[in-house]
Amino acid sequence: MLMIGSPVNALAALWGFALSSLLLCGVATPARAVPLSAAPPSADAVLERVVLVARHGIRSPTHDPAALAHETGIAWPEWPVSPGQLTEHGRATLSVMMRDIGRHYDLGCSTHKESCLTQTRPVIWADSADDRTRESGEIMAASLAPDLHLVSRSLGAKVKDPLFGGPPQDFFVREAKRLYKDALTAQKDDMRSRPESVKAGLAAMQLLLAPQGCVKDDGPCLSGPITVTSKNGKPVLEGGPVLGASLAENLLLLHVQGLDHKKAGWTTAIDPAFLTRALAVHDYLSDLTRKRGKLVEEKSRALAGVIDAFLQGRDAQLPNGDSIGPQTRFLAFAGHDTTLDALAARYGLSWSFKDQPTEQLRTRRWLSRDGESQAARSFIALSFSTNPWLHCLKEGGSMKPMEGFRPWCRSRAERAGNSRLSCRREGMMRCTQLSSWRSR
Repeated sequence: MLMIGSPVNALAALWGFALSSLLLCGVATPARAVPLSAAPPSADAVLERVVLVARHGIRSPTHDPAALAHETGIAWPEWPVSPGQLTEHGRATLSVMMRDIGRHYDLGCSTHKESCLTQTRPVIWADSADDRTRESGEIMAASLAPDLHLVSRSLGAKVKDPLFGGPPQDFFVREAKRLYKDALTAQKDDMRSRPESVKAGLAAMQLLLAPQGCVKDDGPCLSGPITVTSKNGKPVLEGGPVLGASLAENLLLLHVQGLDHKKAGWTTAIDPAFLTRALAVHDYLSDLTRKRGKLVEEKSRALAGVIDAFLQGRDAQLPNGDSIGPQTRFLAFAGHDTTLDALAARYGLSWSFKDQPTEQLRTRRWLSRDGESQAARSFIALSFSTNPWLHCLKEGGSMKPMEGFRPWCRSRAERAGNSRLSCRREGMMRCTQLSSWRSR
């Protein structure tokens, strides 16, 4: 598995929104669940199975510029793609990330042929609800093991997938009282103890977007209270911090796309230090609403059931009726950040970094020589030296991945005679160090 340093700047934070992933590994075991611990595996442990759950690649905001202008009172730039669609950044970075994961696990069977995880073709399943998840599944299929010509599967376009789309409507009717209680608890917790870092992030965005919004009612007031309303019979949280969390993500996407300048129709350049403050709001709302409560528990149930069955070596069934047999050893899903949050809550994980984290969960199971099953669970952060990548992409360069998850790029800097970007470009990002183990 990977042991990689955590991000230290706001540009690296994009990875947390765009390419977060869960890696779960294991062995064929009896039907009962194997207890998890933080203990490392024995030296003779052999990797048996891997599950990868990845968020879709970098996208444009899900609201169009007109809707964002209505929310904030200021004009937003036009994007080169429709709302919620993958950008070229998203396609490129997801492809490189998947290629590096494929190399790490030797999915091309170039080194460990006897224990190769792809002796039986891997299964890749994507959420059918959005173009970005279906396309991300196709990128995963093309990049994890290019020589295998894998195919990503999904339900029909726009069809609700029970593995990602959450519970059916009757759940909301049946559990209405519990769901409203959870929403009111979140509201009260925010009212009672909103962190200072969140207040600072809201204040920074207020100053940028609507300085008079809280005094003259000419824009949103982001520091206002969270409110609980109802939509289609479901409790919904609204109010300043909820809008602020969404705007923080959109501002990050705007910056990385290079649209934060006057020629693009934006007010001013966005400083990475500003993004660090703003993203604390997104983190906070994620912890407050996506990682606890009855709905979160139910939302992860179906996907966790497939994952658990697969890791235990039992037949697992996909929503289209296809069966994943015990011979399959690599299973991948293309979902959303909410997918990762729900699974993290189910597995009892939490994390805290100076900046928005890049997420990867590993739940690992091995088989030792004496046949004893071993299991462990932990959280790690993936950075992949993200700042050089994103700088390269912003400058219109192409990426040139190298071994050890150290990306460099060919860009204007190379044409000027500098063939490599510094690992500490502008002092913003350090190179990550990689240690790993291989299956025997």
